[in-house]
Amino acid sequence: MSSVVAIVGRPNVGKSTLFNILTGSKSALVADFAGLTRDRQYGHLKNSSTVLIDTGGISSESNDISVAVKNQAENAIQEADILFFIVDGIDGLMPLDEEIASSLRKTNKKIYLLINKVDGLKQEANAVEFEKLGFKNTIGFSAAHNQGLGDIRQTLEDLEDNEFNDIQSLEGGIKISIIGRPNAGKSTLINKLIGEERVLVSPESGTTRDSIEVPLNWNGKNIILVDTAGMRRKRSIKEETERSSVSQSLESIRRSSVVILVLDSSETIVDQDIHLLGLALALGRPAIIAANKLDLLSKKQKDDLKENIHRKLRFASFLETQFISAKEGKGINVLIKLAEKAYLSSVRELQTPILNKILKVALQRQPPPMSGRFRPKLRYAHAGGKNPPTIILHGNNLKLIGDSYKKFLENFYRTHLKLGSTPLLIKFSEKENPFKDKPNILTDRQKKKRARLVQRRKK
Repeated sequence: MSSVVAIVGRPNVGKSTLFNILTGSKSALVADFAGLTRDRQYGHLKNSSTVLIDTGGISSESNDISVAVKNQAENAIQEADILFFIVDGIDGLMPLDEEIASSLRKTNKKIYLLINKVDGLKQEANAVEFEKLGFKNTIGFSAAHNQGLGDIRQTLEDLEDNEFNDIQSLEGGIKISIIGRPNAGKSTLINKLIGEERVLVSPESGTTRDSIEVPLNWNGKNIILVDTAGMRRKRSIKEETERSSVSQSLESIRRSSVVILVLDSSETIVDQDIHLLGLALALGRPAIIAANKLDLLSKKQKDDLKENIHRKLRFASFLETQFISAKEGKGINVLIKLAEKAYLSSVRELQTPILNKILKVALQRQPPPMSGRFRPKLRYAHAGGKNPPTIILHGNNLKLIGDSYKKFLENFYRTHLKLGSTPLLIKFSEKENPFKDKPNILTDRQKKKRARLVQRRKK
């Protein structure tokens, strides 16, 4: 299951460096989600659905910038399930660290103390000082020297496997979050589905402030619709209430079973729409695109919009698009069917024999390309989890597999499993060589045989 982890601490302790390493991004911006305030960067753990939030350094200064950064760090803390509190092993325990620790304890969330720059005797001695903070979960690491990072990754994997299972079951009612920019028609769509004016609709931008949950009985099935606040670019967000609404919308996405992104068909798809989709996919949620206001489009405009969506969403070409008119009720039944289908795909059991059969066909059609003198060897596959569906592939020299071949495997599995708009996560597991780093000790007989071979070669 996916979780949200906020990386916090005072300035210059290595938060962004750790974020870069864990997300596999040199730029530290895996996804620059517009609508979020400065110095909060979102990305997801490499080969995982866990979302990481990089925050600005919390300082004791009182100027406008410092206060703004602190406020946004606090918002990230509220959104997160887990807190990674980073301190500097060279500087040792600072008064500001104690202030931050005291503030974090009040959140009643699980906190991991990560002591950076622990790569020498002096730093190890300084690290002892942090015991005073009283955190049980402590990891020493050095981002600059690549030490201790395996422990951090293992911690994140354990959290993902064991602690987060908040997706609604189909019997109990799947939860569908309706997201999009202001005035795209989210509230109109919900009112049409339930057949009453349940949520306020207005031409004024920003009418919806809270994430409102609305129950729906659709063909005898229980569904919970979540109307979220419209998310705008961060420079457009001026009111504090709207900042809070954005945070609630992000939380509703994380708690949902399926996400429907509502687009205004009279406008072109923009970066903000793509960022919203990126967040949903980073959290491993199935996503459907609902192009609203079909009644305002000519056939040519509809075709042009289809082409524009396809071109801008090549990174997620598997997402299904449904044209609707929320006002007239056109296409909304098909939309809910697609959402239900996507959810069922995300929770289905993937059978090992089927996964191995698909792998065999994929290897016959296109084996992994050579890398130097070696060719990666994929041996077998099995299911690794649900929400999103996860496949684990085992073999040798898997680190040599390039991104293009990984994408080929993902698309091949997606096509044969008919996953539709459901994200698919593929992980690679390489078996360690049992003789690695072990000396090859020859027996007396082997030594004599080796000596005879050397003599023959000399002759």
